[in-house]
Amino acid sequence: MSVPIGTLKEIKPEGRTILLRLDLNSPIDPTTKHILDDKRFREHLPTIQALSQSRVVIVTHQSRPGKKDFTTLEAHAERLEALLGRKVRYVDDIFGQCARDAVRAMKNGEVLVLENVRFNAEENLTVKPDDAQKLFLVRKLAQMGDYFVNDAFGTAHRSQPTMVGLPMAMRSVAGLLMEREVTTLTRVFQNSPKPVCMVLGGTKVDDSISVADHMLNGNTADMIIVTGVVANIFLAAAGFDI
Repeated sequence: MSVPIGTLKEIKPEGRTILLRLDLNSPIDPTTKHILDDKRFREHLPTIQALSQSRVVIVTHQSRPGKKDFTTLEAHAERLEALLGRKVRYVDDIFGQCARDAVRAMKNGEVLVLENVRFNAEENLTVKPDDAQKLFLVRKLAQMGDYFVNDAFGTAHRSQPTMVGLPMAMRSVAGLLMEREVTTLTRVFQNSPKPVCMVLGGTKVDDSISVADHMLNGNTADMIIVTGVVANIFLAAAGFDI
């Protein structure tokens, strides 16, 4: 089955600087700042390893403004280093002089984690792709790499600058996790016999309800079974004591 997105096979990343968008947003102990679950880190390892002959500059986020776990990415770089088994640098900057100098000093095979991109106010905007590529954040980041590789499937539903603007500003392809998930979804949406029943859960209730609404109204799904926190919301609305 062909994948309706560009993939790593279509570029030659060796010897190039790759801006790699990941979703390393993870549960964190609000007191110790210790990462409690590194599942998302592990999911991205194949893509990072596939770029082992490149200079990999990681753009990612942790939580959002106003949340207790909205914090720096120093611990994320340390956890990634432990999982990869090779040095991962962290820089307390996104696109300023420190970040640019760190990128210029990189050698092939090295990995650098930029600061939490949501520390920049523009990343918290919801914008259209054409508008996103004009933002200062996107223009500055685009100058720091040769290719943009998007592996942040968990954030793919968000129309935020680095997600929708960088693909407009740079040659862009999907990472291995993104490719796998899109391939699976394409298979389900295009080839599944009717009726289609989907299971929807998670803790982000607003997002889950929006997804359910889109799937039902767009005839993607005929029935949705809700679980977890989402199910509790429906049970409470129906009058059950939870």
